[in-house]
Amino acid sequence: MPLSHRFRELSWPEVNEAARSGPCLLLPVGAIEQHGPHLPVDVDNAIAEHLCDEAARRSGGDVLVLPPIHYGYNAHNMDFPGTVSVRMEHFLAYLVDVGASLAEGGFRHLLLVNAHGSNAPLCDLAARRLTVEQPMLAGSINHWELGWDFIGPELEGGPHAADHACEWETSEYLAIRPEGVRMDLAADEIPAERGGSRWLYPGLKGQKWVHFMNWWSRMNETGVAGTPTRATAEKGRRMIEGTIGRLLEVAREFRAMPLAPRKSHHAVRKGA
Repeated sequence: MPLSHRFRELSWPEVNEAARSGPCLLLPVGAIEQHGPHLPVDVDNAIAEHLCDEAARRSGGDVLVLPPIHYGYNAHNMDFPGTVSVRMEHFLAYLVDVGASLAEGGFRHLLLVNAHGSNAPLCDLAARRLTVEQPMLAGSINHWELGWDFIGPELEGGPHAADHACEWETSEYLAIRPEGVRMDLAADEIPAERGGSRWLYPGLKGQKWVHFMNWWSRMNETGVAGTPTRATAEKGRRMIEGTIGRLLEVAREFRAMPLAPRKSHHAVRKGA
């Protein structure tokens, strides 16, 4: 069993030994972006890191947590100070390079644990590329989908209680870093564009028929979409605990998945 559940705390011989034991690696993927006037810009990073770190800590060596990816694709929020965006082609290439390096080191199971909406399609593509380009199985997880069974029942603010800088995110941040939350500045706001369509913005859980993200500054002034005034640390703790347990369950199942050989069914093989 590795001496630490954190990849960054291992020496290179310890990393080498960890690869032999075949853990599932968790890569927290977040963003630096505005989250309204009441939350810091590191919300996505803080939540992703906490979930992955706790799942790895409780795994008994089955799971290792990697150093996080702190910056993501965030062009739609650039009108708000504090937001940092990486061009999508660079972000995708960076994720693939990180995964390829881990495959080179002998790791065979990698889960990208994403906490930022606009990263989601790029994390999915990165995992797909790694699986077909490397001797590795890679998957991507959006933590709000993974934990919805525990998040949804806690929310009181309607469909957009789980949206952005909302009841859900504020509750989870209150649970892990309460000193960073300014509840005196929290204000509920559901932009008309997001609240008035059943096709574009059903909230994070709802079925989304049209994938669309407008400039955030076109929708509202505060950067909030949801009901953060309903947030509590108690709700956040229950949401987070449930999600950690689910993440550990998924990681262990993924770790057990064999890296089976490919089999060509073509009558004429490539290059023949």
